[in-house]
Amino acid sequence: MGNCIAILPDSVANQIAAGEVIQQPASVVKELMENALDAGASTIDVCIKDAGKTLIQISDNGRGMSAEDARLCFERHATSKLRKSQDLFSIRTMGFRGEALASIAAIAQVELTTRQAEDELGTRVVIAGSVLESQEPVVAEPGTCFSVRNIFYNVPARRKFMGSNAKQFAAIRSEFIEQALAHPDIRMSLRHNGEVLYQLPATGLRQRIVALLGEQLNKKLYPVEVETEFVRISGFVGDPSAARKKAYEQYFFVNRRHIRHPYFRKAVTEVYEPLTAPGMQPVYFLFFEVPTDSIDVNISPTKTEVKFENEQIIWPILNASVRESLGKFNAVPSLDFDQEDAPRIDVFSGSRDVPQPRVNFDPNYNPFHKKAVDPNWGKIYQGSTASPQERFYKPEEITSPTSRDQAPQGLEAFRAESFDEMGQRLEEADVLQTVFSDEELSAGNDWQIIQIFGRYLLIPDGEALLLIDQHRAQVRIWFEQYSQQLENHQAVSQTLLFPEELVLGPHQTDMFQQILPLLGDLGFRFEQNGQHWLITGIPEQTQGLMPSAMIQDLTDAANEDMPQFSRELKERLALKMAQVTSIPYGLVLSQAEMKTLCRQLFDCAIQNYTPDGKRIIVRLSCEELMKRF
Repeated sequence: MGNCIAILPDSVANQIAAGEVIQQPASVVKELMENALDAGASTIDVCIKDAGKTLIQISDNGRGMSAEDARLCFERHATSKLRKSQDLFSIRTMGFRGEALASIAAIAQVELTTRQAEDELGTRVVIAGSVLESQEPVVAEPGTCFSVRNIFYNVPARRKFMGSNAKQFAAIRSEFIEQALAHPDIRMSLRHNGEVLYQLPATGLRQRIVALLGEQLNKKLYPVEVETEFVRISGFVGDPSAARKKAYEQYFFVNRRHIRHPYFRKAVTEVYEPLTAPGMQPVYFLFFEVPTDSIDVNISPTKTEVKFENEQIIWPILNASVRESLGKFNAVPSLDFDQEDAPRIDVFSGSRDVPQPRVNFDPNYNPFHKKAVDPNWGKIYQGSTASPQERFYKPEEITSPTSRDQAPQGLEAFRAESFDEMGQRLEEADVLQTVFSDEELSAGNDWQIIQIFGRYLLIPDGEALLLIDQHRAQVRIWFEQYSQQLENHQAVSQTLLFPEELVLGPHQTDMFQQILPLLGDLGFRFEQNGQHWLITGIPEQTQGLMPSAMIQDLTDAANEDMPQFSRELKERLALKMAQVTSIPYGLVLSQAEMKTLCRQLFDCAIQNYTPDGKRIIVRLSCEELMKRF
């Protein structure tokens, strides 16, 4: 039997290595911008066509390269950053492995034009698929210009599964923003298909944040500054009111290198937990400066994972610095004794007894409790005579302290069970296959429906009980209605008396433009005012909700996973719209409203599950109930 092991050709080895370093066009942007930064550039221009699939061109005014270096830089492990193994423990540059240019040249058609300031002529190198096609002297400006065309042209499988242009360009924009935030003292620009998206002068960090992410952040940024023998932390944290549902605007940098660090992220988010609603993500732009020999950036090919030698020490320093910044700039609740209703403090004379101070408060009030929902939701239902405050379930009304003391032990145990636990048990029950017959539907006026826990509708059904999740039921109802509107391009819109400005982050702008016709089919109306959009109309069933927040939710839902077909995008938008506008848990419904909700649910094509697979109806048989006794 002959030998079966062979050394791979360099071209094949480079393509394999490229799969680790160059995962998408954004990877090319990252590597080439880092090379420009290492070359000492003060200006970096990025030009993109077709989300990087056709062209990625990055020009800088850095040191440039000699003719020999211009050819040698495309060889694997060719680098100017390292000379010996000890250099790996004290890395001061963005790139150092010498794999990026070799990987790019292996899967794209690359043209390099470069010139050193002291040279009269520059050099142009053309290479494709790791094969050198030409090298010649040319007249060029000092610096370097890389033109990368037709990425993955020789790896059809990789090019086929790159995804849509919108998804790829969103990744490129994100990479550009990270580099621009890390280096606000460098002029940068980004063009896409001839349109200038960013033209950033050299500024301070706050000005760079506002230029990239919007003027609305300007007054909501609080500086952070702390220096110890282990780390220096600087940057900005956002006001709790600036928190978002998506963690788009969370940035860590170490020695000006963008990183992701879940452990440090917890140190920041822990401070915001009592100040923001559940699920909201704070905004922060934090820079760490540490000795280069105390971190290891050689963990992953993308160099976004960094290991800190003293991370156990840095964690409490970071947590305390964020807490101090929020407290110093009054981002946390505090007592204001200058208000007109401030407590009166009399001078103590000693001639009278001084009563102990008292503070009147509601011990049951919790703004973050899951039952403390927005009273404006009551506006969704027309014809109700109850006030919004009366229409919400109050858990203390289930049983009074007196009745609780007199309750038998078994009943007390049953009452002690939270409705979340009961919901879990209901999820394990058999699913309902047939809800009501046509005759029972037509005689719906005889139904007797009970609402329990402000969450479930309880309907006796012969020798069983039907329980319907009221929120999920309306999600299914609204989903089918919104889906029909998107198919028929018909929606009823209500004009806003005062148009509201739409605030979008850079990650949402492109997707908003794509889904603009679909938003119109849902009932939203817009006008463009220069570079800004105004919301002039909203769907009729969204009164009392925040239009801008709804648009952000819909845009984020469309951005989560780019669809291959427009119908998938429509379904995702219809589902998100249904979730946002459906009745919340805790809303007290009248008999008429409960019956209407049930009838509408039973008219749906699918009754038992929400579009995302959550159960709506469960059936508890008599045997299951008997097991409780």
